[in-house]
This record gives sequence, C-alpha cells and structure tokens, in this order.
Amino acid sequence: MSVLALDYGELATFIATQIGFGGTLGFLLGYGVKKIAAIVLKIMALVAGLFSLALAWLASIGVISVNFNALTSIMDSALANVVGTVIGGATFFAQILPISGSFGLGFYLGAKKG
Repeated sequence: MSVLALDYGELATFIATQIGFGGTLGFLLGYGVKKIAAIVLKIMALVAGLFSLALAWLASIGVISVNFNALTSIMDSALANVVGTVIGGATFFAQILPISGSFGLGFYLGAKKG
C-alpha cells in the first residue's frame, strides 16, 4: 500500500505509529548506550592513562624515546575521524523523518534518564 493512497485518517495513524515506535526505540537505545558507554569509557580512560604513564616512565628512565608531538598529532587525527563519523551518522538520521525526530528525542530522554 502506497503512502499516497492513504486517506488522512490512515496517514495520521501511520505517522503516529512511526513516531511512537521511533520514540520508544530511541529511549531504550539511549538508556542502554549511556549505561554501556559509562563502563566502556571508564575502562578506556584507565587503559589510556596506564599506557601514557608507562610511556612517560620508560622515557624518563631512558629506555625509550617518545616523540610526544607525533603522538598527539595521531590522536588529533583519530579524534577528527570519530567526529566526522558521528556527524555523518547524524546527517543520515536527519534525512528520515518522522521516525528520526522521535527517535532522537527518545534517545535524548533515555540518555538523560540513564
């Protein structure tokens, strides 16, 4: 059945269903992502901190020579790639309405609640 062939009552039902589904899915996903991200980010911060501490210690005792300028430049480019990927994903979600709007709102509320 084509969306153009629907009457206004069926169209309103279709849009309400899309918004309800998107909002519910977004809320659940936002809640779960926040809970998982909190754990993963803590582990990543711990690993990165220990790695940096080990590099600094090995450099201070003369075992290795670390080019910290090159290391920070690599980290900056990796962060830029991650930001570009996130923006690309947000652009994709902005193109599919009405489900993406309700999904985004639900995701925000779920992440805020979680």
